[in-house]
Amino acid sequence: TWFGTFRIVLAVIALAFSIVTLIVRAMPLPNNFALFVAVGSPYVALVVVVVLVSSAITRRVAMAVVATAVVAANLAIQVPWYYFGKPPDVGEHVAVRVLSANLRLGRADVPSFVDLARASADVITLSEMTPDWLRRFYATGIRAEFPHSVLVPAVGAGGFGLWSRFPLEVVTPMKGGSMIAARVRVPGVRVDPVVASVHITNALAFYGRAFDKWRSGIAAAKVRMEGLADAAGSGAVIVAGDFNSTPDMRQFRDLLTNGYRDAVEQTGAGWGPTFPSYLGLPALITIDHVLTRNAAASSIRTIDVRGSDHRALLATVAVPLASAAS
Repeated sequence: TWFGTFRIVLAVIALAFSIVTLIVRAMPLPNNFALFVAVGSPYVALVVVVVLVSSAITRRVAMAVVATAVVAANLAIQVPWYYFGKPPDVGEHVAVRVLSANLRLGRADVPSFVDLARASADVITLSEMTPDWLRRFYATGIRAEFPHSVLVPAVGAGGFGLWSRFPLEVVTPMKGGSMIAARVRVPGVRVDPVVASVHITNALAFYGRAFDKWRSGIAAAKVRMEGLADAAGSGAVIVAGDFNSTPDMRQFRDLLTNGYRDAVEQTGAGWGPTFPSYLGLPALITIDHVLTRNAAASSIRTIDVRGSDHRALLATVAVPLASAAS
């Protein structure tokens, strides 16, 4: 019947798309279409399971075999990243709690965010911090708990904030590669760790015309992260923020060199999408990250931030008392 033929055609298209998704995920993304395909990678298994069930019902053995192979390949890629990690033992350390959030152009609710920071964080990294949001933030008296800061407020999406309970020293250049960074003088730690707040341009901004800016931004971030590694030497580096990139985008995974690791992959914390998280929508994709070098994330979780379209990340990072070279 025509319906049976239609169902077979849809199954073939879905299966072909799923295979293309696995291929695209492995390559540097050249355009927004490839980006959309890569971002959908975590959901490919769901599509192929439908094909698999349909193939089994209609006894199309060849299609069922291919669908099974695609599901297995997808799960082999996705599951270890989110669930098989185990933090390495770094020996004696100080646990530093890092809270990272995108403020949605300064619209995030200040009182609830202050409560979260006071209860949960030692270091705060923020993006999309506007001058008005900063004024309201300081009006709460937050400087009593977080007296040290590096601030680049800006109208729009270009603002950054970095606060700490511990003294900070700016790592120059203060802004470059879409980030700001500072050394953190953590008591008991021999070599001061470096902490950075990052925000890479959304490839879909300006009605989808920002892909090249995203690509150059993430390349610049890689260069800057290499510079932070050099600046820290044998000390720890923590880079946190809105990368506007998922683990299924090759350019993001290319950041994980020279000892850098993603906290979710490191801890096996599980599936925790961060965007979008407003208007009652469930978060669907993971574009916010905490990366560590010469340190070990021992936990990470997502937290709703009232007024923001991103979920915040709260990570606990084990910073070794002695340097990595000791």
